[in-house]
Amino acid sequence: MEPMQRARSETAKLEREDSILTATEILLRQSGYDSMTMQAVATAAGLAKGTLYLYFTSRESLVLAVYGRLFDRWIDRFAVHQPEFTGFDGFCRDFARHYADDPLFLQLTGFANALLEPQLDREAYIKSKRGMARRVKRLAGLVCQQFSIAPAAAQKLIWGFLTIAGGTAQMTVSSPITEADLPDDVVAFRGLANFKTVFLNAAAPLGTNLISR
Repeated sequence: MEPMQRARSETAKLEREDSILTATEILLRQSGYDSMTMQAVATAAGLAKGTLYLYFTSRESLVLAVYGRLFDRWIDRFAVHQPEFTGFDGFCRDFARHYADDPLFLQLTGFANALLEPQLDREAYIKSKRGMARRVKRLAGLVCQQFSIAPAAAQKLIWGFLTIAGGTAQMTVSSPITEADLPDDVVAFRGLANFKTVFLNAAAPLGTNLISR
C-alpha cells in the first residue's frame, strides 16, 4: 500500500487522526501493547512513518489517545444505560459492570497513568490532563442527576471511583498462566480478585458521607 498524501485542511487532519486511532485500536486488540509499533500503525493506516509522527510524537501518546477515545465511549454508554440496581450500591455495581465491559479499556486503565503519561511531551501531557478533567466533570454531572449532592462532592466521588478503578485494573491484570497450572488456593484467590469484586469492596464506602442511601 502506498502512503497517502499529507492532509492539508483541518477536516482532513481530523479524519487522518481518526484513521490512525482506529488502526491503532485494531492492532492493540489483535496483538497487544507490547507488540504494537509505530511502523505497524503507519502501515495499517496507509501512512509513511514520518507522517505518523506529525500527529503523535511517541507510541505512548498514541496509545493514550486511544485510551481517551475508549474512555469517552465508555462514558457515552454509561450515560444512557438502564440501571439494574437502585441506590448508591446499585450505582457502584452499574459503574463496575460497564467499566469492565471492554477488555482493552480495562487493560489500558491498568497502566495508562503509571507507564504512558511519564513519557509524554508537554503538549501531549496537557491534552491528556484536560481530557481527563472533562471526563471527570461529565461523570460528576451524571452523579448529580442521580443523587442530591453538590457538584464539588460529585467530582470528589468520581475522582475516588477512577482512582480505585485504576488501581483495581492493575491488580486484576490477566496472567497467561492457566488455572490448570495453579494450586487450588491461588485459583480461589484469583476468583475473588476480579475487577468488579475488588472495585465494589473499595468503592462502596465512598458514598457513606456523601449520599443518602
